[in-house]
Amino acid sequence: METTAQQKKRLRAQLRQERRALDPEMLLRDSAAICSRLLELPELRRARTVFCYVSCCGEVETHRLIGHLLKQGKTVLVPRCGARGLMDCVPITSLGDLRPGAYGILEPPPGTQAVPAASVDFAIVPAVACGRDGSRLGQGGGYYDRFLQQTGCAFAALCTEAFLLPCVPCEAHDRNMKIIVTQQRVLRFEEL
Repeated sequence: METTAQQKKRLRAQLRQERRALDPEMLLRDSAAICSRLLELPELRRARTVFCYVSCCGEVETHRLIGHLLKQGKTVLVPRCGARGLMDCVPITSLGDLRPGAYGILEPPPGTQAVPAASVDFAIVPAVACGRDGSRLGQGGGYYDRFLQQTGCAFAALCTEAFLLPCVPCEAHDRNMKIIVTQQRVLRFEEL
């Protein structure tokens, strides 16, 4: 019998393959629609300090979103992966501040001053897939699950409708999402 960890690994591999087959122009259109819905959220509108992932590898694109948040005068923090599966929250003033880091993902260079996770007002989280029950399947490193445990902020996962499933396999350490934003809807969940 397959363990939950094995189910997650198998589903991740399947969905990554499906994601590679997506039309890049459609992903950009879907990403624009998702980010437009996200920007309407009252939690994000109120937030002064926003933590946002830097998209790569077919994720919902956030580069334009980050630029928009900066133009709104918000403090934008992005992740820098560290040892032991932990992320730092590092402020940026432009995407030009970023360099390829761990896993080839753009991030602030080492030595750039990080700020405490507790200073985040709103966090924008990536997903390989999400469940309509609030579950989220990440890349498998647990970085965001650990990060979300350090902050009491509101947070939302960005997910295209194609990867919004009835549910995804979860383990005890996996954080359910408070909000999931797709190009067609915003799903809200009570704290689980």
